[in-house]
Amino acid sequence: MISDFGSAQAQAARLMGLWQQQALLASEAAMVISARLWLIALSDPRAAAESRRMVDEKVEALGQVWWALARAQGEALWQGRALPSPEMQTSRAVRMYRRKVRANLRRLNR
Repeated sequence: MISDFGSAQAQAARLMGLWQQQALLASEAAMVISARLWLIALSDPRAAAESRRMVDEKVEALGQVWWALARAQGEALWQGRALPSPEMQTSRAVRMYRRKVRANLRRLNR
């Protein structure tokens, strides 16, 4: 019974960490959206290029995340390992998206 509780605690801690990373992604993405909307609202000359870049980056990021998740599944199958858990895959996707969002935030805040 105690080991089940410990396991449940470990699971809760992992999920809390994942939730925290998702919350950070959401807040960072909101800051990027805000910066982009200010460019558009102020008729900044960079607004049109930024709008095109935004769409291109979303398509590119989706492809990169999809490929990384598919590759992890394929490598596990090929090597005879257990498939990555949904938590691991979600964590990997959030890390990849956060990296892109933070780069956008740095670029837009220059």
